[in-house]
Amino acid sequence: MRRYSVWMPNSQRRTLRTRIIIATLFLLIVAVVACSGESESKASAPTAPPTVLVGNYESCRGFLDAQSIEDLTGETGLFDRERVIVIAGIPGLAESGAVNNCLIEVFRSLATNDVLIPGESMTLSIVKFQTPDSAVTLFESTLASVILSAGQIGDLAEVQQGVIGANSYLMDIKVGGIGAIVVYVSGTVFISMSSTSDSEGNALLNGEQLVIAAQGVQSRLPR
Repeated sequence: MRRYSVWMPNSQRRTLRTRIIIATLFLLIVAVVACSGESESKASAPTAPPTVLVGNYESCRGFLDAQSIEDLTGETGLFDRERVIVIAGIPGLAESGAVNNCLIEVFRSLATNDVLIPGESMTLSIVKFQTPDSAVTLFESTLASVILSAGQIGDLAEVQQGVIGANSYLMDIKVGGIGAIVVYVSGTVFISMSSTSDSEGNALLNGEQLVIAAQGVQSRLPR
C-alpha cells in the first residue's frame, strides 16, 4: 500500500482549501453524480432500509442502506434514499460507455432545501460501464488528480492506494468541511463513496469506516 504526504507552509493552506474542495466535488459530481432535474429520483424522501443483499442497477436499491451504516458506526436514526441518474444528462458519460448510474445517500437529517448536512451524511456513487477498460480509465484520471492535489495540500491530506484491490484509493483530508473519499473499480463498475466532515472535522464515517462500507458495497454488486 502506497502513501503520499507532502509538507506545505501554513500560509498557503487556506487558499488551497478552496481548490481541494473543488477537486473533491469534481470527483463526485463530474465523474459520477448528476443530481439535477434530469435525474429519475426513486426516493425523494427518507426510506426504510431495503432487505435485498444484491444491488439492482435499474432501481439503485440494494447496494447500501441505512441499517448497514448504523451497524458499522453505532449511530441510530439514519435514513437512506436512492436515485437513478440519467446517463444522457451527464456530458461525456454516455460516450465513454456508461450504461447505469446510481446515487445512494445515507443521512441523519436534511437541510431545509433537501441537501445533505456535512458531518451527518455520506454519499455513494456507482457507474457501470460496458467494459472494464472504461471504468479503469475513469479511475486513473481521478487518481492522477488526487495525487496532484495531495502534493499541493501537504500533510493535511493523505492518499492510500490499494485499499480495495489494485485499482482503488482512499483520500483523507484532515480539514473541517472536507472529509474522506474512497474510489475503486470492480469489473466494469466505478464506485466512489464519500463522507464529508463538518467545520469541526466530525464525519458520519472516518476513512477506515469508509473503506469497510465500500467493501460491503462491493460484496453486493451483481455477479
